[in-house]
Amino acid sequence: MDNTQIIPSKIHLTNIKTIKEDTFLLDEKLEVIPTYDIKVAHSMMHNLDKELVKIRLFLDVTAVIDTTSIKQGGNYEIDFFFKIEDLSDHYQINNEKPLFSGIFVTTLLAISFSTLRGMMFTQWKETYLQSVILPVINAADLLKSKR
Repeated sequence: MDNTQIIPSKIHLTNIKTIKEDTFLLDEKLEVIPTYDIKVAHSMMHNLDKELVKIRLFLDVTAVIDTTSIKQGGNYEIDFFFKIEDLSDHYQINNEKPLFSGIFVTTLLAISFSTLRGMMFTQWKETYLQSVILPVINAADLLKSKR
């Protein structure tokens, strides 16, 4: 199953929906530039008959100064909806449940996270969070971060 080729033209990101958007900003500029603790997790849902997959990314951003968290950052949940033309090629049924190829799920996570990076960059650009750019990550690591 992991040998199945992923054909990008058969993956369609059809919708993006913000489920939760809590941004925390202090009223004044800080004298010390904080570091940001960034945590990302995911969940995945599917409709096999309609060849649909939904990836939800959970993003938690917390500003830290000298090991102390401060009320700047945010918590977000964003859904990414995909229509996959050849979805049946990317899973096997195991105990009456689909078991998706790790490479396939990692590909969807990579598309979702890279899209989220751009979205957050745009959203934060006129705020105190403008210096925060979500890191480039190994999407395979994101695969382990289920919520």
